[in-house]
Amino acid sequence: MMSRDFKILEHFIFSKDSSISALSGVACVGNDLYLVGDDVGYLLKTNQKNSISRATVFEKIPLFESSKQIALSAFSKEAKPDFEALSSIIFDGQPQLLVMGSGSTENRKKALLYNPANHQIRILLDTADYHFLEHAFELTGGADLNIEAVCSNKNNLYIFQRGNINRFHGVLVFDLAKIQEGKSLENTLISSFNLTLPALEGSASGISDACFLVEKNLIIATAAVEQTLNTYDDGVVLGSFILAFSPDGKTLYTHLIQDTKGQTLPIKVEGITWLESTSDGEVFLLVTDSDGGDSEVLKVLLSHSIFANQ
Repeated sequence: MMSRDFKILEHFIFSKDSSISALSGVACVGNDLYLVGDDVGYLLKTNQKNSISRATVFEKIPLFESSKQIALSAFSKEAKPDFEALSSIIFDGQPQLLVMGSGSTENRKKALLYNPANHQIRILLDTADYHFLEHAFELTGGADLNIEAVCSNKNNLYIFQRGNINRFHGVLVFDLAKIQEGKSLENTLISSFNLTLPALEGSASGISDACFLVEKNLIIATAAVEQTLNTYDDGVVLGSFILAFSPDGKTLYTHLIQDTKGQTLPIKVEGITWLESTSDGEVFLLVTDSDGGDSEVLKVLLSHSIFANQ
């Protein structure tokens, strides 16, 4: 039976020859929509007002200072920066993009800040910050670090561990103003909490992205179910959930993403961003990581009924 409070408005699948194969994050700044893949060192940019189609032209924005050819090509699994989290945050009074590596290997321990206004890129979180995250039991529960989501409201930065291995879904909350002052993550930690996430066919889900809906004071997140035994290897994808949490991590809404016939879509949703409010509810854009197959983009509606009682 289809849920009345969730609806897929648009669904586009990138062909294998489109060079877009491992989407892991999505965010908006103004009218611009940005995508990132976990195996590339650049952002993809287009106008968010356009429906994404085969004809969509993306501008590539390099995140590393290297020869353009290297900067704009895909990395091997061993060498990739594994940018798993992309979020729009207000930093130094301007909307900027935080691009965060998963931290699951040494070359994945970097978080960059890109300012669309002047195209400047700086390192926001370095190896020392990731060392702190690695050893923060409140985040990992003792498992290997695997950052999959980051989001913020006006005051706080939320960093999420994908805890599908040990079913420990930790979240750390940091003081954004202190981070802007140049203080380390260790010296800006405010609080932590654990999420309760659904399972599918006995397999645990793990947070795959999150965005903060400031007007509703809610975190809207996605969680993917993948049969894997570690933070490095890919596994069989069973499906994905869309969820709503209070700012302190209480689960308020859970929905398994299905097609119009009520069949679970075997997709690994890796990115979510808010697009607009309509008379029917809130519209979000989801992106999937294909793990070698086709990447997909879904525009979805969460109806007003979800937010009415929160």
